[in-house]
Amino acid sequence: MRPVSSLVILVFGLLFSIHADAQNPLPDLSVKELTRGKIQITWYSPERNCIQLAIQRSLDSNKNFRTIFSAQSPELMNNGFVDNKPPIGKAYYRIFYVQEGGSYFFTRAIMAETQPAPVVQVPFRPMEMPKDLTAIYLKKQLLFRLTKEEYNHFKDSVNKTKDVLHRIDASAVEWRPAPLPISRKDIVRIYQKDMLVAELGRKAYIQFSDSIKEYTNDTLFAIDPVRVQIHTFIPIARGFVFIYRNDSLLQKLDLFFYRRFKDSIATTTKDTLFAKDNNRVDIHPFLPRYMWRQSQYIFTNSKGYVTVILPLVNRHKYHIIFYEEDGSEVFRIKTVKESEFILDKTDFVHAGWFSFELFEDDKLKEKNKFFLSRE
Repeated sequence: MRPVSSLVILVFGLLFSIHADAQNPLPDLSVKELTRGKIQITWYSPERNCIQLAIQRSLDSNKNFRTIFSAQSPELMNNGFVDNKPPIGKAYYRIFYVQEGGSYFFTRAIMAETQPAPVVQVPFRPMEMPKDLTAIYLKKQLLFRLTKEEYNHFKDSVNKTKDVLHRIDASAVEWRPAPLPISRKDIVRIYQKDMLVAELGRKAYIQFSDSIKEYTNDTLFAIDPVRVQIHTFIPIARGFVFIYRNDSLLQKLDLFFYRRFKDSIATTTKDTLFAKDNNRVDIHPFLPRYMWRQSQYIFTNSKGYVTVILPLVNRHKYHIIFYEEDGSEVFRIKTVKESEFILDKTDFVHAGWFSFELFEDDKLKEKNKFFLSRE
């Protein structure tokens, strides 16, 4: 009996060893949607001998897992990771980890579902139009601008069809063409501004389109598969450009010389040109920002007193005139005898900005200002 019992014990020991390996403790994995479009993966790992740990993701729960994150400190018991770019819909996450000695394991796969981000509808805003024009839009794209008379004509022609004109605002209208019957889908309608100018079969339209491209500079804009808008090319007439500044005419230039003038303005100055129409351009001179710098001769010190420093007072004759902000004189010092002195605040009556003129040998040496603060 002893040999049999020994064999039983040996077999039981082997089975227990295999079972223990199969039941190796795995990290406790948690997967949840943190916010819309972000998946949080956290885990608790009691195994201190973990030397490598990676998060893997798959679109199914069986295969095609790919590593999306490798932990810098795999030995930590508690850790986490946020997937900022999860696929829309269902995704499966698991942990792959390696222990000392080379043993590696996978956790069970956990599914997380990400909802698509809501589509933000940006309200359509038509372009601003002059009061005497109406803009016609098709699928939020500007087709043409019509005068009051042209718009009435266009509206009358639309009323004869099943098309709809939807008023966007006082100066904009959306054109909603009605679907054509099947019997008319082999016909292409050609529009020019507010008028239907032709109805062509498919073969005839191809010939018409080729002739437009080959013999003209006009363009064809497809409104839908059976409607086409023809945009007539308008050449710029050779003439003159008038350069204005503050409503004053500065120059009258031929178009050829205007191009040179425009290039010179752009490359050699900081001025800007604003085109009001094809023949008038306003020039806006660049005005640099004024940067005030405190005088090194007359200024307010850290205690708020007006200080005068003239190191060469023994070599030159100085006198100073002080002014209010409006230019009226406050007082003057006809002769400066000391190289450094402080003026009494009562000499200036009030706080605020004051300007001065410093003369050296009866010549203006500096014109500047200073701020006198309150007590």
